[in-house]
Amino acid sequence: MTQQPSIEQFVGNKIRERRKLLKLNQTELATMLGISYQQVQKYESGATTLTLGRLMHIAQILNVQPNFFYDGAPTPDMAGQLPASEVITKTRKRPLQVLLIEDNSSDEILFKNAVEQCGIAADIHCMQQPDRVMDFLQNHDAKHGRPRPDVIVLDLNLPKISGIELLRLIKKNQQLSDIPVMILTNSIRVQEMQECYRLHGAGFIQKSIDFDEFCEDVATAMKYWAKTVILPAA
Repeated sequence: MTQQPSIEQFVGNKIRERRKLLKLNQTELATMLGISYQQVQKYESGATTLTLGRLMHIAQILNVQPNFFYDGAPTPDMAGQLPASEVITKTRKRPLQVLLIEDNSSDEILFKNAVEQCGIAADIHCMQQPDRVMDFLQNHDAKHGRPRPDVIVLDLNLPKISGIELLRLIKKNQQLSDIPVMILTNSIRVQEMQECYRLHGAGFIQKSIDFDEFCEDVATAMKYWAKTVILPAA
């Protein structure tokens, strides 16, 4: 009787198949993840269990949803084999945690008003000093008494450090790279857009002088993250 693969082996096989389909080798995937290619080999062989954060990052790089890796798994009740902290659920137990990185107080008020009008339960924490963002993200609980953001909304035009550079720092950090980062900007330049998407930015919201239009755009984005997709800390 043929022995069924473990969940780790099944997921590893799915990662390998998707990687090869995209014509990436293990070294290239490892570089994008910020780990060694030996670690990628362990993931693909099923020798190492993937954390949810790492799985989300791999899914983002391979351009699939996390549940892709479990689609067709031989185990009928896969969720029952996972630790409770690893089970993905769509039921949101708390407001969407949004970190707004915006140095303009007027734009901060506009964004908060837009979220309030769209009726989404969201806890918005604004930071106006981008050079302090990485410290906040890495020590949000112990040092700042705040939960980890579900979504980051990042203004591109910031003092001291550019929005693109801050996006690069966030996505290079293995503990933070799975947090979706939406870009908030007055004008969208093609080169900036291409660079942000290359760095795995999650999309753009253009600031508009028309408040109703801006509210509609913000509502669409926030409803997507709060209700449509499933986030790991929901």
